[in-house]
Amino acid sequence: MNDNKLKETPIIKKRTLKSFFKDGFAGILLGLAVILPGISGSTIAILFKIYDKILYSISNIFKKFKICFLFLLPIVIGIIIGFCVGFFAIQSIIEDYTFILVCVFGGMMLGATPEIIQIIRKEKITPLRISLTIIGFSIPIILSAVFANVIELDMSQIFDDFPWWIHLVGFLVGILTSLTQIIPGLSATVLLMSIGFFTPMMNAVSISELSSQPIWILFFFVFVLGFIVGFFLLSKLFTLLFNKWHTNMYFLVTGLTFGSIVSIFYNKDVYDVYTNIWPNNSNKTTLDLSIGIPLFVICTIAVFLFVYFFNKRKEKHEQIDSKKDSENIE
Repeated sequence: MNDNKLKETPIIKKRTLKSFFKDGFAGILLGLAVILPGISGSTIAILFKIYDKILYSISNIFKKFKICFLFLLPIVIGIIIGFCVGFFAIQSIIEDYTFILVCVFGGMMLGATPEIIQIIRKEKITPLRISLTIIGFSIPIILSAVFANVIELDMSQIFDDFPWWIHLVGFLVGILTSLTQIIPGLSATVLLMSIGFFTPMMNAVSISELSSQPIWILFFFVFVLGFIVGFFLLSKLFTLLFNKWHTNMYFLVTGLTFGSIVSIFYNKDVYDVYTNIWPNNSNKTTLDLSIGIPLFVICTIAVFLFVYFFNKRKEKHEQIDSKKDSENIE
């Protein structure tokens, strides 16, 4: 593939009832991806073949409002539903079963990697592309290691005190979180867990916490504002980057994907399990390992098979369409 050649503009077809519910279901999975550790929303979008269309629609929402709005509508509705379901499900179990959840979603992420790899597996390997893969692999691991073991910050205490600068940080983190929904292989929750924001933010969404510390409302507003601003601006940037250097970008994405799988097992929340919970509770350690590791293997195989059969089905339909086109030409 020639990375200097621009890709064609994604074709957004007129909405049908079938496409509405199909993309709405994809939106539900995208909403779950925002809140559940280890799931990349962009990877799901690629699986459903709507990744390029989402970037295009967001980038051109003001230029071609009607067509872009109608395309995004079922996806946005699905995202809201998926986010709410995922949020309340994970809020009730994340504190007691952190390691088991990490194993589940780490396995799901690993099982989905063939979808990313197949994009680059036939491409020429160059020093630049190897470097991009290594850089991508290193970024999430370094980020997780720094916040898990180097930076001695008690985020719970910081959010109890709420210094003025935490809102500025929240805005910047919102922008970074939007990036995880644009770049395949990155997980919003892994990022938030890596920097110690995930648990305090999850615990804050309750009537009692919001009543005792209403300043959380301002923080969430600033965070969401950063997410929206980042998503809109970065969508434009990455549409340009993927159009101009599509293959090179996917070598970077491949590194990010595998780096994120490693980092999900070494971030601030999981590091606390390793250092504070397991050494003091052998029964908990045994429970986590005996359930978590088998679930990691099962989820990896299950998602791998889903991706495999999904791709086989896609190839079959492409062959049928190609055959029809050839017959029409003749």
